[in-house]
Amino acid sequence: MSDSKVALDEPVSSDAVYERLRREIIAGRHAPGARLIEERLAQEYGVSRTPIRQALARVAQEGLVRIFPHRGAVVRTFDRDDLVAAYDLRAVLEGFAAAQAATRMGALQLALLEETARALEESLQAQFLNREAEVLYLVEQNQIFHNTIVNAAANERLAVLLPSVLDVPMQFRSFNWYTPEERRISNFFHRSIITALQQGDAERARSMMQEHIYRGRDVLLESL
Repeated sequence: MSDSKVALDEPVSSDAVYERLRREIIAGRHAPGARLIEERLAQEYGVSRTPIRQALARVAQEGLVRIFPHRGAVVRTFDRDDLVAAYDLRAVLEGFAAAQAATRMGALQLALLEETARALEESLQAQFLNREAEVLYLVEQNQIFHNTIVNAAANERLAVLLPSVLDVPMQFRSFNWYTPEERRISNFFHRSIITALQQGDAERARSMMQEHIYRGRDVLLESL
């Protein structure tokens, strides 16, 4: 497919291509260390190479992909030190977000947290098509929970910083290795965070969030 055939569509399609590529990398469809070949992706996505090239540049800026001379784009690999650094940063930033949210969170946001916490609790008894579907559901609900708190913090700089810290591929999400008992512990922390937010206790919200994140980090590192 030539660039000229879709040139008129590219201003619209480039964002969609970027979102799809980013989602697939985070979900683990493209394994760490895998080469991302422009021509092959263009054929698969049904677009020209131009939006693919733009999408690769954007995910490279986020640290999900590395671009090497004469080799092209390669999905980034994450070692133990990378993961420790990411979780340490996440604990600081999300702890700060929880403290900020404790004095700013509205009733609708608290209701959404309650709904999400309940969904994660009920998932322990739910039947899923397979393990991948289960992990994707857990990650999705967990993201809603954490994003709601970040949004309630109403800090634009924080909202910009966090995605680059959080978006590691699905292979490196601790939910992949959570046992039912570890999920119950995670659910306990969610409830503790909600209680602190309801009470407007900023320091309690911060400490519970940080302990929650460090617990997830430890589960992940033990699995590695």
